[in-house]
Amino acid sequence: MGKFQLLKELTVYVDEAFEDFYNTMLNDVRLGVFFENDEQVLALIEKQKKHFLASLSLDVEILKQNYVKLGEFHYDLRIPYIDFMKGTDILEEHFLLNAQRCKNTKKLMREIFEYFKVMKAFTAKGYLNKMLNEDKRDLETFFEQVIVDTNTYLPKKLILRKIQWLKELLESIETNVDFELDSKDGFIIKQWLDELEFLTLEKRKFFEELEQRIYLNTQNLFYFLHREEYLEILPLYTSLLNVYKLTLMMNNAITIEYANQVIEDMQLDSLTQLFRKDIFHELLKKEKALVERNTDMKVSIAFIDLDNFKLVNDSFGHYSGDKVIEKMGECIRNNIRASDMGFRIGGDEFAIILKDATKEASKNVCEKIKADFSSYQFIFNDEVSFSVSVSIGISQLKNTKEESLEMLLNSVDSKLYAAKNKGKNQICI
Repeated sequence: MGKFQLLKELTVYVDEAFEDFYNTMLNDVRLGVFFENDEQVLALIEKQKKHFLASLSLDVEILKQNYVKLGEFHYDLRIPYIDFMKGTDILEEHFLLNAQRCKNTKKLMREIFEYFKVMKAFTAKGYLNKMLNEDKRDLETFFEQVIVDTNTYLPKKLILRKIQWLKELLESIETNVDFELDSKDGFIIKQWLDELEFLTLEKRKFFEELEQRIYLNTQNLFYFLHREEYLEILPLYTSLLNVYKLTLMMNNAITIEYANQVIEDMQLDSLTQLFRKDIFHELLKKEKALVERNTDMKVSIAFIDLDNFKLVNDSFGHYSGDKVIEKMGECIRNNIRASDMGFRIGGDEFAIILKDATKEASKNVCEKIKADFSSYQFIFNDEVSFSVSVSIGISQLKNTKEESLEMLLNSVDSKLYAAKNKGKNQICI
């Protein structure tokens, strides 16, 4: 027998609940991009209803595994987890309201809370599973690159030890096995700080603080992992991997002459919390090299430019302009996967490197960003508000050395120009 037997009292409200769910999503400009037509919406309604009704009789462990698979499916579709959360919140609220019409209201509401807690947590685990697989694959590629690379300014033995530390960490997360931080010598960043004599005290402090962030995030991650609280784990994992990957990138992405510059650029743009322009070119070079060696890899790049941004500054002032830039950064961060990377490459210009993505898949991601951003109303005063549109160009990296980095950047720039030329508020691929 399933754990959620009382929820069967809500079956009479299922049609109403799911209609409300999809109507709300379709009325949301940002969420509407997930659906191609009304027939697809109706098919999804029926599929979701059947899944929900069947789940009421499932053993809890089987239910958890079903939602893990659902999370993996959503991840493959590049649907941000926040969108899944918004949908489940709509359903949960609907059932909680209707629970007041039923017998045993308190027990029923408690069961609704428990059911949706399982749904959200184990869908999040599905997302985590996919992120782990991608990061493990990236690490193997990085490991192979280090082995053959002769242009490393850190001892190769130390680099490999740090990679091994991260591999062991990912395996421990995947298997939910305790990870003893203090016994893993690959973790300690300060082990190699003394070898980098060119580092200033300020930059040395930056790396020491970076180490503390890694340490705390890892401790917190395993705390929630042992309690199967995957909702708490996703942001911790994303932050941890982004920080640690940056320290790995430092090991062989650059020569010693440019080390200080890249260390500066490792810090995020303060307004958008996206990476800066110079690191964009460094990471794009690495992605291009990987694509050239692996014909199965699909990587795309998107350029995003705000439409009529000068008019915003002229009409509403630079404070409002900063708020627009800040919102653009938020929209990019909320809509890309952990394996993707967002950058601010100019005043009102942005770029995204989308891994494991064709230009068509990348367009879907950019449609969400565009809808999210352009539907937002910026408040100037009690009487005046305004919105801003964006133009986007997208190109896919070719699996050949014949296309130079300059040719790639010119290609995506021409797509952006085409979007502007078509009247702005467009996406061109």
